Amino acid sequence: MKNLIIKKFLKTTVFSILTKLNKVIKKDEKKVLLYIPNERFVYSLGPLKKYLLENGYDKKYKISYGFQDLEYLGRGNFVEAIAFIKSVLFYLTSGHVFYTAGQIPIKPSKKQTVIHIQHGNATFKPLGKLANIDNGDEFFFSYMIATSDLYKPIMAKEYDCPESCIKIAGDPMADSLLKASNSVYDFSSYSKLLVWIPTFRKSDLMGYQDSNLDTLVPLFGVEDYNSLNSLLSKYNIKLIIKLHPIQSVPKGLQLKFSHLSIYSHDEFTDSEYDMYTLLAHSDGLIGDYSTVSMQYLLTDKPQAYVVPDIEDYAGNRGFVFDNPEDYMGGHIVKTKNDFMRFIIDFAEGSDVYQVKRRWVCDQIFKYKDANTCERIVRLSGMSL
Repeated sequence: MKNLIIKKFLKTTVFSILTKLNKVIKKDEKKVLLYIPNERFVYSLGPLKKYLLENGYDKKYKISYGFQDLEYLGRGNFVEAIAFIKSVLFYLTSGHVFYTAGQIPIKPSKKQTVIHIQHGNATFKPLGKLANIDNGDEFFFSYMIATSDLYKPIMAKEYDCPESCIKIAGDPMADSLLKASNSVYDFSSYSKLLVWIPTFRKSDLMGYQDSNLDTLVPLFGVEDYNSLNSLLSKYNIKLIIKLHPIQSVPKGLQLKFSHLSIYSHDEFTDSEYDMYTLLAHSDGLIGDYSTVSMQYLLTDKPQAYVVPDIEDYAGNRGFVFDNPEDYMGGHIVKTKNDFMRFIIDFAEGSDVYQVKRRWVCDQIFKYKDANTCERIVRLSGMSL
């Protein structure tokens, strides 16, 4: 909901009443709700759902996948898909609730466990009360998941909750990355595969923008694509650019050159690629302020941060760190010359930021395994 006035009004009226009801309604320990606003924000719930099904939790628990609207169901295989109103009713009787990138604004009962796992647990971007958008109260969980102690005080401020509610478990999306197969796609005709996943700057869907950057691909306009492809061709590097799910893009964006491919989110979804499987195949990443740049640290592969708008972004969206560049474990790219330097180092195998990358990874992640979902489920009190 874009209208913040209506959103806050509903939280303090209708959902305030539902919070009172939630305290007295009996909970069913065997009911589990996974909730997201729509399929563009599945993120962490995807690997969590997969973990539950692969380990047979659906045999013991009734698991429902709640959406704001069933038009967003997409192509996923769901245990049961329910729309928003039914999700609210299911919430009131569920013993376990997990949500990301949205919320059912009802305070948890002491007899249920509600876990907010976000859409990426390690991030440069401020959320909640530290963000420029005031959504009102967002403390509607028993626990929130973080990746390390570094984030505990930050997240407690963002969601105005005690630090004891912030639990270190990892990032479910990191599970997807570390478990993904690297033998699905064939890039053998190229020397190296590079993936670029820029975060959004402007979103019509969300109704705001975080930067005044005027190109879809930072540093490069449409008129630069041929020269960029020539640069990549020189070193036989394949570069795949996948734009953010909520980035505003023109229709029919998909562009393919010999060594460069650019996809909108919808086009990427319709393609033969899965993002984390593609990242598992990659030899390096180009990112910026997105959670993917954090998650990719776990692969210990080279990456660059293309941030020509870092000052503009700081003034609009802001950062959770006083100096975000301290937590960028790779080339910091602000000009085309910086980009050229990264490509040359990448092509030649000169991993000049390895030491910094590993230091940043140690600060961001307590756990470097693929067992985040297991820890989250255990935190909720579920068992087989």
